[in-house]
Amino acid sequence: MTLIDRASKAGHQAEVYRIRRKAVHVRLHEGELSLVAHRDRSACALRVIHDGRLGASFAESPSQDGLLEDASAAARFGQGVSFAFASALSLAASDAGFNPKTADLTAGDLIDVAVGVRDRITASVPGAAVNLVCEAASGERSVETTEGAAAEEAFSRVTLGVEVPFAAGGGGAAGRRISVGPEEVPDAWLEELIERSSWGAAPSVPSTGRLPVLLSPYASSLLTQTLAACLGSGSVSKGASPLAEKVGQQILSERLTMREDPTHAGHPYARAFDDEGVAVKPRTVIENGVLQGFLTDLAGAEDLGTSSTGNALRRTMFSQKIEDAPVPNWLGAIIEPGEQPWRELMAGIEEGILVTRTAGLHSCNLLQGQYAVQASGFHIRDGQPIGYLERVMLAGNVFEDFRAVRAVSREQEVTADAEMEVAGLAPYILLDSAQVTVG
Repeated sequence: MTLIDRASKAGHQAEVYRIRRKAVHVRLHEGELSLVAHRDRSACALRVIHDGRLGASFAESPSQDGLLEDASAAARFGQGVSFAFASALSLAASDAGFNPKTADLTAGDLIDVAVGVRDRITASVPGAAVNLVCEAASGERSVETTEGAAAEEAFSRVTLGVEVPFAAGGGGAAGRRISVGPEEVPDAWLEELIERSSWGAAPSVPSTGRLPVLLSPYASSLLTQTLAACLGSGSVSKGASPLAEKVGQQILSERLTMREDPTHAGHPYARAFDDEGVAVKPRTVIENGVLQGFLTDLAGAEDLGTSSTGNALRRTMFSQKIEDAPVPNWLGAIIEPGEQPWRELMAGIEEGILVTRTAGLHSCNLLQGQYAVQASGFHIRDGQPIGYLERVMLAGNVFEDFRAVRAVSREQEVTADAEMEVAGLAPYILLDSAQVTVG
């Protein structure tokens, strides 16, 4: 008898979430091989609802002894809930998130990739102490409920992270590529990374005050993670979100349109269902700056009197453990592109900064749209990078600064957050201004 059958026989509603992930990980430090690691992880989460109360237990496998008994015991003292677990779902067949070749990659294959990339860089920058991480991961996820949901899918991804240190120290030019399966690293991508390393010949100090800010696609997390906090059904239903009553209203620049599409073939994290077994589907969340709807999970949707949008994720900004309860978040945020090349956007900046990465977003008051983060990137003067940023803080309010967007680039790049394990597509976004502080 399966765990779901046993839970049903005991009079419980139940949900079993399983994930299996294996990975090969290779690292070069200052050009030399420093780590080869194999990881194999299997985990299972059981949630039950009994007499309107929620309980949970966790294990490596659904066959582990005591799993149902532990969840039942937790439910006796658990939170009262009014939602039901996912019912039978209809999924469109999709293999967008899986390539079987990834599962066959060995440590030797990844070392060859890493050394090959290093050698291509040092051929142009002799003596460059390249730092590099290459990982191939594959696995399966599944969700089954007593209400009839039964979904399973495979996933795979190959991640390459490269840093070419600046000659003057103080970090380096960093880039990441993420794909479902093995792919050749394009010369153009490496050439741009090498070019950016040359921009960091020395630190450069921008003026303190409000300056134009060009956000790279990866730095667009400043926008997406703030919106995740404010559009999540938990904060909306509790009235804690400033966007709770803003559907149909302008909340961002008319230059910004954001779609949710976890099924998109260009996403290395493409998927057919969320972590509660609800089928995902494409939809527009913000159109020309106007809010169209929220990100909901089953509990939040019940509180709002609507249906789940399929945005439940067992990840938070602080954790990625099986014990994390599902919460609503982006599963495939796509920021629509504009018309100008990003280099033209940079060329039009008299003085400002190009931000390639931020740090510290997790400690900001995102529910109010407020941010104060450390910015990595480059100082721009007369349309040209003149040095790397050092001890530069970027601060402001998303719902003010992203109302004044000067332009959006026509290029889009894959974005991904290693902690959240979700991805999307984003262009470069040029803000009219944000507060820049040095010190």
